[in-house]
Amino acid sequence: MMHSAPRLQTSHRVFLLPFMMLLMIVILSGCGDKEPAQRKAFIDFLQSRILDKPVLAVPQLTEAQKKDFGDYTKDYAIITGFHHQMNIELDSSLVPVFAGMNGVNSVSNLLEQRDDLKKMADSSERWKEKIVLLKTQADTQHAALKQPEDLKKVYDQVYEKTIVKPSAVTEQVFDLLPQVLNLIVAKADFIKSQGKNVTITGNRLQFANQKQLDKYNAIQQQLVPLNAQLMQLSRQMQQMVR
Repeated sequence: MMHSAPRLQTSHRVFLLPFMMLLMIVILSGCGDKEPAQRKAFIDFLQSRILDKPVLAVPQLTEAQKKDFGDYTKDYAIITGFHHQMNIELDSSLVPVFAGMNGVNSVSNLLEQRDDLKKMADSSERWKEKIVLLKTQADTQHAALKQPEDLKKVYDQVYEKTIVKPSAVTEQVFDLLPQVLNLIVAKADFIKSQGKNVTITGNRLQFANQKQLDKYNAIQQQLVPLNAQLMQLSRQMQQMVR
């Protein structure tokens, strides 16, 4: 009788161990089942909220969406992070520049704001570098993603629409901006250099001779098409960067 107790305890442990292992397998398999649903929810969001829209929008995720997407919220954060930083850069650079340019509504205003415009022209030559850096950082994060093929196909289209194209347009704006600003400054300098040989009446200029007029027109002929191109690209950019 004294020797039977250990056998009962041993038998109890033998049955308990497989039960615990089975329980762990059930728990782990239950966790893994969330990924397909999270991926599908994320794909549906990218398709309906970004790709299917005629204009570009990068909506912020709600708390419910973050829960539905799981770890895929990190993939979306690449896009929202890029646009957040892009908007900061544009607000600190283009907004004051275009405000200054729009404020030049007469020849006298042009001459008064000449120095400010020159400072903007000099600064604008460095602005493109910041946009290129933001794009490079986003590209590095994008390349590091390990996504299932069905998600990758949709995500890459979203990345093209929300990052690649806006970056390209913004870089073109920053290529043109220094040229336009420097020509505006050159125009102001030329007018000022004429002294009494030019008569200023509001937005009208009257030069003393044809040679002076030809020099002024030469600046205008460079400036007008570049400025028109800049305005067109700026409108595109405003629709693509939000």
